[in-house]
Amino acid sequence: MSTDLRRARKRQMIIFLLVCCGMVTLLARLYYWQILRGQQLARYASEEHLQNQVLNAPRGVIYDAHGHLLATNVVRDDVYVEPVQFATDHQYSENRESELALLIHMLHEVLPEVSEDKLYRIFNTNLQTYRIAGPISPQQSQQLHQLHVQDVFLEPHPVRIYPGGDLAAQVLGYVTFDGKGLYGIEGQYDALLAGKPGNFTAETDLNGNPLTVGVSSGQPALNGANLTLTVDSNVQYMVQEALADMVKRVQASSGTVIVMDAHSGAIVAMAGVPSFDPNRYWAYSDQMGCLGDESVYFNPALYCAYEPGSTMKAVTMAAALDQGLITPNTTLNDPGYINFHDGTPTVTNWSREAYGTETMTQVLEHSANVGAAYVAYNILGPQRYYPYLERFGFAQISQIAGPEATGSYRSNTSSGWTPSDLARQAFGQSILATPLQMALAYQTIANGGVMMRPYIVAVVNDNGRVMTTQPQVKQRVISAETARLLTDMLVSAANYNKQATFPGYSVAVKTGTATTQGLPIDQTEASMAGFVPASNPRFVILVKIDRPQTTIYGSTAAGPLWRSIAQQLMLYYNVPPDLPSSLESTN
Repeated sequence: MSTDLRRARKRQMIIFLLVCCGMVTLLARLYYWQILRGQQLARYASEEHLQNQVLNAPRGVIYDAHGHLLATNVVRDDVYVEPVQFATDHQYSENRESELALLIHMLHEVLPEVSEDKLYRIFNTNLQTYRIAGPISPQQSQQLHQLHVQDVFLEPHPVRIYPGGDLAAQVLGYVTFDGKGLYGIEGQYDALLAGKPGNFTAETDLNGNPLTVGVSSGQPALNGANLTLTVDSNVQYMVQEALADMVKRVQASSGTVIVMDAHSGAIVAMAGVPSFDPNRYWAYSDQMGCLGDESVYFNPALYCAYEPGSTMKAVTMAAALDQGLITPNTTLNDPGYINFHDGTPTVTNWSREAYGTETMTQVLEHSANVGAAYVAYNILGPQRYYPYLERFGFAQISQIAGPEATGSYRSNTSSGWTPSDLARQAFGQSILATPLQMALAYQTIANGGVMMRPYIVAVVNDNGRVMTTQPQVKQRVISAETARLLTDMLVSAANYNKQATFPGYSVAVKTGTATTQGLPIDQTEASMAGFVPASNPRFVILVKIDRPQTTIYGSTAAGPLWRSIAQQLMLYYNVPPDLPSSLESTN
């Protein structure tokens, strides 16, 4: 065989082998893509023309007792800018700086809350997009649309709004930018209000539009539940305005008011000062609340425990009356002080007076610390006193709406307890209670000795499934006879001091003036608690004024506000007078 022929066959063999290798490689690649990666690639291809969209659930609406909106949803715009795109669009422009200055000026004119310095800093970054404001008002959105500015766009999204501004703000709480409910009703019932998001999957064209003949599937969003509260907006507004005025008038640091239905436990109004506007919750992040070191977002009626002072004397009398250890006419000798053997400070009356022989009713009339301490220390003792503190609900939470303090007290089973703790708790020292706990104690007396579970959500409408809250008895605390006797004693105390009485109606109240541990003696918690009308109670009212300056006593700092609220409630609800006209002038 010639040399040329051998070379030709060798070349043919090489070409054949190359072709075989190419075919094997091609078959291997086909096997890899079609068999090994086939399902994955099919899924990728499907995903290119299948679009999955999350469907947000509208948050539930909150109403007051008469169906007025307290919290609802609207669509508002956020404003975004594109610094990198602006730089690209104007990189060859000789007027870049002047065009940027004009854009920033126009934006600042529409959005005065965004400074020009901030806008300059943003446009000099390498950010693709940046949110500069939002949610903005519909008027601002319209103005930006009319400007037709490039590199600025609006993105709509649902926003929680509160038509009443700060009305019942600490009761309601607020919803964050990302839809999370915090504090108050919004926080306590967040899962119920938020609903459940849905989804929608559909085949789309090249522009992302759903194909009418394509495959689609989805799960509809489940709307959030609507809530109706027991709060009456008219009463809430009246209480808030009156409280704010009183806090300002007596130069106090803060204040709290609770209005409760005496028989059902429903909250009619619950107000705190200072407060906040949940539409602009972020603007109050550094504002302090009732204790001076707590956030303003907390509801002080539930969260701010305090030494209740002489309002506790009604609880002490209730415990002794209910066990048959005293009557309203039982007497004691009040020398103006009481000493203890454990070395703790002597207890004296707030007035430094010695009242001598006085009845138990007069102990309440005089608001005598020594008399109350005597009842707890010499008559009741720890075994008969502390079970009643537990029955009245002290150091227990209600879980009514949002963060809540438990309060506290030392008992004879607690470490560090001394007999003087017992004596001081009898007149509201050495014990911490929330305003709601004190209001519930007086609700129990007003309701014939039966404590109701407090509630603030009356109706839940969960997508047509309506659940109504019915008044619920928590427990009987004292007998009906004890409640009647104690009511008469509180009426006598009210008529004796006259800070809360007004024509036509009997009232049962007790004042409280407590000093906070670690603060000067003139830094008090001034309060008044009671119910009206005394003969047939409709409302329990608690007023607490924190550290008033122009007058420091419960009778003078909290009493006038208590009386004003009681009078307006009688007028608003058209409650008939319970006193004969001949007795009106005596009150």
